Amino acid sequence: MTHRLTGQDAMFLHADLPHAASHGTMIYIYDQSTLGGKTLGFREIVRHMEDRLDASPVLRRRIVQVPFGLGYPFWVEDELFDIDFHVRHFALPKPGDWRQFCIMVSRIHARAIDLARAPWEMYVIEGLDNIEGIPKGSFAVLSKIHHAAMDGTAATELTWALHDVQGRAGRTEPVVDVKHSTPPQTLSLRSLNMLTSAFSENLMATARMALPLAQALPGLTTAGLRMLKRTRSGADLGAPRTRFNGDVVAQRVWDSVTLDLAEIKKIKSVVPGATVNDALIALIGGAMRRYLESKDELPAKSMVTLAPVNTRAEGTKESAAGNTISILRFAMGSDIEDPIARLAAVHTATTESKEIQNAIGAKHLTDLQKFAPPATLGLAGKLAALTGQGGKGPMPLHNCLVTNIPGPATPLYMLGAKLVHWGGVGPVTDGMSLIWNPSSYCGKVFISLTSSPNVVPDPEFLAQCVRESFEDMKGAAAAVVASAAEQAKLAAAKEMPAKAIAAKKAAAKKAPAKQIATKSATASTAPVATTVAAKKKAMARKGVRPTAAE
Repeated sequence: MTHRLTGQDAMFLHADLPHAASHGTMIYIYDQSTLGGKTLGFREIVRHMEDRLDASPVLRRRIVQVPFGLGYPFWVEDELFDIDFHVRHFALPKPGDWRQFCIMVSRIHARAIDLARAPWEMYVIEGLDNIEGIPKGSFAVLSKIHHAAMDGTAATELTWALHDVQGRAGRTEPVVDVKHSTPPQTLSLRSLNMLTSAFSENLMATARMALPLAQALPGLTTAGLRMLKRTRSGADLGAPRTRFNGDVVAQRVWDSVTLDLAEIKKIKSVVPGATVNDALIALIGGAMRRYLESKDELPAKSMVTLAPVNTRAEGTKESAAGNTISILRFAMGSDIEDPIARLAAVHTATTESKEIQNAIGAKHLTDLQKFAPPATLGLAGKLAALTGQGGKGPMPLHNCLVTNIPGPATPLYMLGAKLVHWGGVGPVTDGMSLIWNPSSYCGKVFISLTSSPNVVPDPEFLAQCVRESFEDMKGAAAAVVASAAEQAKLAAAKEMPAKAIAAKKAAAKKAPAKQIATKSATASTAPVATTVAAKKKAMARKGVRPTAAE
């Protein structure tokens, strides 16, 4: 059976521009001190990569386009596949510092992938010798893959397959079992056969869309009514125009900031119901606020972000390939200076966005994209590229994209070298020239940013804005916690007198019965004794002797 790309996969191919291709890059940095004095050689790493290739079915295949874009592209085995073409070796010049690494990452990511071959590349970079927080002698691996081949979730699954975990007796064991897959049958590459197949494909696509359209229609109606209500109430559904809505050039800039995940969790806990993702959005919103404020470009309205969401059914196990995503959209609270108020606003916005998504049914929308007619998708992809995917035009819909990649809390290893940094470089395009890639791993959060040098000429300053936004949020959260503790202490102090009085009353009510009885006996006998004595005195004055009874 022929293995075709879905409509959603093909959309990323159609959206490619000569200066803005739709590929993403994963960045892994390894500490070699765990090897006991040994260092890994390049050929050893290449052999390891080759052994793990079958973790994803697309890594040995290339994409074949149907003439005129009339049909879904499809996968065929790459008969020219050569591991040495895909895995390449670089080294940083001395001193091997962070700025040099960022520049190399940017240059590697900027180059388009050769789609005549399997759509991925991998780079081993040595010489990371002068980077704070990274042990000397570390090396990096950059994995660059076209978005048509896999989304962020699939790329994460591929990450597991390339790594090991610490097993018994100190030995490393694969995270997942890598099984060799059966190559798909391929279509005839003759144009006539492909065009005939494309014609029937477009006819069948309409029928395949019927079920997801019927499933999504009630939700779309509900969501439409909600959005209409918001518009009538005065809520502006657009985003402010900023420098991040401009066009990009062929070059890229990249940087990354490392934060403590435990501190992020403390920050989000001060707003009931808020998530780590809410805290990251608010933090990034604060960083963008600082950045634009320094340039006198801060808009009065809140900036708006897009956020991809994995719509794979929970519990299902899909191969590390393809795209199954939907998109959320919400305000980042960049118009709010107070960090905690901003976090509360972001939590409200994300909750509302998720409710709308749930009303529609995110998977139904994903299925609509997957089953859309190929010719329609091709036109939609070109229009999206020309209009900046909603970032340009008379009313921008968003200002950036934030895609969160949650990682494991357990250390990962490659050939015994410990993974110490895991980040990403995202695809930017005209109209959406800033993308954020937060990723978490082993108690740390790595917030990466990707842009174009004409939009963000100073990525290191934007990275510093992230650090300052984090410190602001951390201080504000600590102040809220301290204030709550002080209020609780004052409330307890006020309650002490009332409690003491209540305790005294309770103690009085519980007085021993013996004490009550003694008091009662004393009270009843005292008058009798007094009366008898008085009577005797009176009789003595009269000269009367009292009887024995008296």
